[in-house]
Amino acid sequence: MPSELRSLEGQLVFHDDIRGWFELKMDQQQCGQSSIQLTSSVSGGKPLQVLRGCRVRSRGVIDLSPTGYYTLDMYQDVQAVEAVGTCERQLPFPDYSKAKPDKAVRSYRIEMHVDFEPGDHPVEFRVTNAGKELHPWQAYASYYLTGGFVLYGHCSDGFFVDKVFGTPEAHPGHFDEPGTSDDMAMFDTGSAGGAGKNDLHLGYTCVHNH
Repeated sequence: MPSELRSLEGQLVFHDDIRGWFELKMDQQQCGQSSIQLTSSVSGGKPLQVLRGCRVRSRGVIDLSPTGYYTLDMYQDVQAVEAVGTCERQLPFPDYSKAKPDKAVRSYRIEMHVDFEPGDHPVEFRVTNAGKELHPWQAYASYYLTGGFVLYGHCSDGFFVDKVFGTPEAHPGHFDEPGTSDDMAMFDTGSAGGAGKNDLHLGYTCVHNH
């Protein structure tokens, strides 16, 4: 059962890895944990973003992490957070929600480097058209990683996944019928890790649907 509203204090750390998540390294253990994952939908999570790296006091309900999408065993749904002591505030993360592909581009290639070795390793993207790199990559591609470590790659709106390729141990393939709006590039990164492959090079191509 979720706890009552609780206040926690500690160091706020952002882990820039495949999922991207916030950790509060607490001054005192709570519920047997020295660290707890922080989530927040307040203002799009910007209060946590600007305070990363600072000592903070957070307030919210604590609960057991419900799925494998979470990295730690417990999390706090933060309703309010404030800096404790001196804090050098950071800029919030860039917002690419309105970024769109160049209208002249009718097809492109997405290459991803995915590193599951210990430590924080964000997915590295390279998006190209006829050898020319396209920016920002967030206008052309997106992904999510399931709790079972299956990674799904998406094209931008108006584009379909065409070819899927990459490290064989990740079993590159299509999620649905190629050329349909439900299709995605699919990679079983969990199986690759089980086979000893944690350094993965994955990719797919996208073509315009007209």
